[in-house]
Amino acid sequence: MTGMTLEKFFSGDGAPEFLKILSACLNSVGTPDFNAHFLDMIEQVIKADQCMIFSYRRDRPQCYLSFNERHNQTAKNMAQKYLRFGYLQDPLRPEIEAVKQQGTLRIFALHEFADRMSPEFRREFFENTEIIDKITVLARGDAEVIALNFYRFAENGRFSISEDNLRRDFWTLVSKIVLLHYSNEQSKQLKSPLNSLSAREKEICSAILRGLTTDAIAWELDVAPSTVTTYRRRAYQKLGINSKSALFALCNQEV
Repeated sequence: MTGMTLEKFFSGDGAPEFLKILSACLNSVGTPDFNAHFLDMIEQVIKADQCMIFSYRRDRPQCYLSFNERHNQTAKNMAQKYLRFGYLQDPLRPEIEAVKQQGTLRIFALHEFADRMSPEFRREFFENTEIIDKITVLARGDAEVIALNFYRFAENGRFSISEDNLRRDFWTLVSKIVLLHYSNEQSKQLKSPLNSLSAREKEICSAILRGLTTDAIAWELDVAPSTVTTYRRRAYQKLGINSKSALFALCNQEV
């Protein structure tokens, strides 16, 4: 967080506010409202400009959440690029495999793995995106392995790093909440990135995934085609994508 560590946040007026946010997150676990409350934590406590959560239960990762708070144009389609080829070059792949085997929470700041990046990975996910900082938290549940990725753009500066014990306690709490929501017992619908959207945005994206055209969606929802276009644009901005193919990749579907 720029200008404020977790110590300052929890020792000041932020402490009761965090408890409200935490309570809302816990109460929404297992419901479609979880993403909205989790994103509230991202915005108010973590203060990240972009967040992506990936599952590594399978050989190819799956996206559970992708949200671009600042609508930064340079960072569009990061999730699609990662799901299609970036994960193969991820410098944290050995650590992901270690967490799969050992189940130990791992926390990484960008400077701790930057020198392991391939030139292509660095160019695609940092140099071309204006992202200057990243925190990755790797955690494992009973049948789930996740990576929580939080990014900062140049305009907002780097994250402030808190004292190690509080930092670890905080990320342990956050990861436990996320694992609880995305546990294997939860339905597939609760693991959809579309849950970060408004009801109308989600409705339109779901129709796109069903193969409907703009005109067909407008007819089905009894709205103007221009309305469909507007909500689609808003949805794509929030998801950090700019194309139908990216939407399909994000939702683990084939075009």
